[in-house]
Amino acid sequence: MNLLIVPKPLFTDQMQVEGYYMAAQYGNAILESTKSNPLDRAMDSPFIDFINDVGLDALTQSKPVFVPITQIQLFTDLEQNILQDTEKMVLLLDERIVVDDAVLERCDRFKRLGFKFAAYYKGKLADVAQLAPYISYVFLKVPLTKLLEYSVLVKREFPRTTIVATDISEKPVFDQIILHRDSKVDWFDGAFYKVHIPSNARQNTLSPLKTNYIQLLNIVSQDDFDFQTFTRTVRQDTALAIQFMRLVNTASKSRSEIKNLNQAAAMLGQKEIKKWVSTAVSNALCVDSPSEIMRLSLIRAKFCENLARHFELAIQQENLFLMGLFSVLDVVLDIPIEEAFKMVFVPPQIHHALVEQTGEYYSVLFFVQQYEMGHWKEISRVALVRNISIDQIHMAYKESLLWYSDLINLAVDQNELQQ
Repeated sequence: MNLLIVPKPLFTDQMQVEGYYMAAQYGNAILESTKSNPLDRAMDSPFIDFINDVGLDALTQSKPVFVPITQIQLFTDLEQNILQDTEKMVLLLDERIVVDDAVLERCDRFKRLGFKFAAYYKGKLADVAQLAPYISYVFLKVPLTKLLEYSVLVKREFPRTTIVATDISEKPVFDQIILHRDSKVDWFDGAFYKVHIPSNARQNTLSPLKTNYIQLLNIVSQDDFDFQTFTRTVRQDTALAIQFMRLVNTASKSRSEIKNLNQAAAMLGQKEIKKWVSTAVSNALCVDSPSEIMRLSLIRAKFCENLARHFELAIQQENLFLMGLFSVLDVVLDIPIEEAFKMVFVPPQIHHALVEQTGEYYSVLFFVQQYEMGHWKEISRVALVRNISIDQIHMAYKESLLWYSDLINLAVDQNELQQ
């Protein structure tokens, strides 16, 4: 598929994610900037196909997802292609849709099917006035100098709608808006967004359990670690011990069940233990953090790993996975990243990438972060320089989402077994 897609977070003034907007780029943004977009003429929605493939849990943690809909797609039976919960699918009407009786009739039909609608406001109430009975969200697409004025106007006309400010470019602009007493903006879209733990959920000190997790990471970071030291540390956390034994028994090809941690460690081997520890401990550290942090770190880790060969780092893919996984360690531990990596020992290349933002690993991380923000021109530029096709990037990201979806489904299955 010659298409790049990413769910971009929509967040509150406290930077709490409340929904996602599906952003996309057809082809290379540099090479095809003068060409018409074939998505505008498509009968089927590539967004819906993508959501069906990877599932809402992997994309949005089951939060509302805003799906752009063109005039052509509005007049199709698109509901027949949707395999997900329609209550979580908000149809975002293309700003070029000409509202007439036929459009209103289609909106009424989809509303009766359980869909919600969002529309763009570009400075004229007449553009959205007729849609008032159907829209639950209004996306302000106006100059920043008019944003506050129009937020008040739209809220007065549509008091029950959620007002979304789009394309907020910088954090200072965001701060100015949320501090203004007249602002009626509810949600924001901005590339400056950074996943974080709300202030009322922060912990000022590390719990003993988190200290054990960090100790476990440091043990397996050694080139040739001692199995007994590893198992002694795992024993200190019952949940981790049970999870480890279940993993090994599932992976074992032997007919006899593996019954102790030492036997399990020897059977699995150092390479697989390191990978398991990286993921399991990351999940454990994120347990009291918003699920968005865990989702971001895991998908980012797998995306970095999947891109390794395209950056001529195929033999380093395990380290790239670890780099992506711990790119939010400062957020999880609520300390500066320099301090975080005084506690956790990682290979020098990962330290250079995460702390100093230098080195060949950082080129992968930077690419992934640009992708998450939908900076398509930068993605396209790197793709041209490194001779990476749009389809290869698309598949690397999609496979990351599918991997994450399998991971969380496995976790749900295990929880059900324990109950």
